[in-house]
Amino acid sequence: MRLALTVAVACATVIVVVVIVSARAGVGTASGAPPTKTDGFYGAVMPASFPAVDFALRDQYGKTVRLSDFRGQVVAAAFVYSTCASTCPLVVEQLKNAADQLPRPIPILAITVDPKQDTPANVNAFLVKEQVVGQLDYLVGSRATMTPIWKQFGVQPQLAVNSSKSDHSVLLLLFDKAGRARVAYTDVSDMDPGYIDADIYTLQHEPLPRPLPARVSI
Repeated sequence: MRLALTVAVACATVIVVVVIVSARAGVGTASGAPPTKTDGFYGAVMPASFPAVDFALRDQYGKTVRLSDFRGQVVAAAFVYSTCASTCPLVVEQLKNAADQLPRPIPILAITVDPKQDTPANVNAFLVKEQVVGQLDYLVGSRATMTPIWKQFGVQPQLAVNSSKSDHSVLLLLFDKAGRARVAYTDVSDMDPGYIDADIYTLQHEPLPRPLPARVSI
């Protein structure tokens, strides 16, 4: 009996280690099928012509945050809204799980797709509920301010009024150290934390281009 229990515990431990290592390397374990990369990334690679950009928005504390503040760092950004009860919590959860696997934290931005519903109270409630207080900057602005940013990244904002059901574009972006959007995830089912983590790791180990490209303000 003791031998059987010892073997069972050992096997369980091996399985857990395999799952953890596989997730860290971006290897899917649910189906057993190996993941595929395109141009070195698991997410969709943005066109090479996509420019380095900059924008300035207020965070949940009223502080102005500029994308250029993070020059030299890889940045993750998700387009969400605080009263969403479907896709947005899933996107933030997967992004949080990916960030938790990194040896050092990176800047994480949540960018509004529904300025009207993203009131300070709703935003704070969302951050508490998703357990990401202090882990990300939730950026908001008026619809007029947000429109060119949505257009730049091909985002359809939330259309339904006072709705918890999402009808906006699903988008998670990884910006490289020069401020270019390099990798995109547009389907929640593809947002595996291991894939995101691996793509961040790849971007972090790219050399910073010299000279740095000029940024387009939006």
